[in-house]
Formats: sequence, structure tokens, C-alpha cells
Amino acid sequence: MKVHTNLGPDSRFIDVGSGLGKPNLHVAQDPAVKFSYGIEMEHVRWMLGMSNLKTVLDDAYKQETSGKDLKDDEQIRHRCIFAHGDITEANYFDPFTHVYMFDIGFPPKLFKQLGQMFNKSQSDYLICYHGPKLMIDRYGFNVELIVQEPTSMHGSSEGHMGYIYRRAGRKQKVPKNLPLIEGAPCDPLFKAAWESTRREVKPLLDDVKKLVTDSLNSQRPRRKRTPVTRDPYTSSVR
Repeated sequence: MKVHTNLGPDSRFIDVGSGLGKPNLHVAQDPAVKFSYGIEMEHVRWMLGMSNLKTVLDDAYKQETSGKDLKDDEQIRHRCIFAHGDITEANYFDPFTHVYMFDIGFPPKLFKQLGQMFNKSQSDYLICYHGPKLMIDRYGFNVELIVQEPTSMHGSSEGHMGYIYRRAGRKQKVPKNLPLIEGAPCDPLFKAAWESTRREVKPLLDDVKKLVTDSLNSQRPRRKRTPVTRDPYTSSVR
């Protein structure tokens, strides 16, 4: 992505179906994108991603308060956040310059919705794991293929062909009703996340810790104590 899509410090990156959050955490560090955002529908996978983010933010805060003089490429970046939600609640992919999705197993209806969202947005690049016959011909993404590369999953032998596309043709006009962030249009679904990542590492870490703790507590079923009684005739516990 750095070579073929100019992914860099001014980029804004979204992962649709972010799971454990690895792509988001990677691009937040290198090339240190301006905004790294992941959205995941499955609660357990979102929680795992948030736990990974909490670990990174913990280390970033320790590094920040250590007093060490670090080189720029040694600093742990923190412009990253994960949301538990449904991407189709957004109408646009704005403000993201790069739309990434590990889309193996996405249903056709979702692809259609994502294609319509992308075509209405200002996003420049699409990175996914389906070829042009599906993405362009069947699902109608307004893109052209730049490059394709075989990929392998970290920690397993699973491999998939990755495809990098760029927008084809003219972009549609930006809707006037969209809020702006640093001059870029932004769908309301993403605005709070953007503002959250503009803060220093400590308040972001505190928020992530609270979300993880609250979510874990809400998932724990309450234990019901069974009253212990004695049978008056046998003295045995029932």
C-alpha cells in the first residue's frame, strides 16, 4: 500500500470487519497514518481488538512518561480506535482515503451496499481480496485494478490473493450536509472516533480501558446461589 497507494502520514485508513485489529495497529505505526479506524460487528472479536489496542496504548503511555529521548521511528503511535458496530449505518466512507477489507466470506448483499457507499465517497483506494470480475463487474465498485499480490496470513499457512484498486473516473460532489474534519467530509458515524484519536495517549487509554472493563462485566452472567437446606429427618444437605 505504501508503494502503490501513497499510504502515508496524511492518510486516513478504515478496516471493514477489523477483528483483532492487526492491520489498523500496523498502519497506525508504519507509516503512522493520521487516522486508523476499525469497525467490527462480532462482539468477541471487537473485544479482542480492543484488548490488543489497550496493550499498545499502555506501552505508548509508559514510553511517553519514561523521559527517554526517542527517535521518531521508535515512538509508539496511538491514532487508532475500534468500534463495535455495523458499517452499513454509514452512508459514505468519508473521511477515509484508504478502504481496506478482508472480505473473504462477505455476503453479496453487503458487497452491493459497500460498493454504493464507496462510489458516493471521496475515498481514493480500495484494498480487498476479490478480483475485478466480482468487485467491478458484479458489485459495481467504481475502481480500476492497480496491482495484485499473493498474501499469507501471519501465524498460519492460509493464503489469499490481495487486490489494490484506485477510484476510476470522477468523484461525485461532496454532500453539503456532511460535517468536515480538517477540511475533509466525514460521515457522522466516524466523527466521534476521529475526535477521540486527536487526544493525548492517556485519556484515550483511559477510555479504552473503561470500555474493555465495562464490556467484560456486562458479559458475565450473574451467579445464582442455590440455598442450602438440611433434611430434618436425615440431616443430609439438600
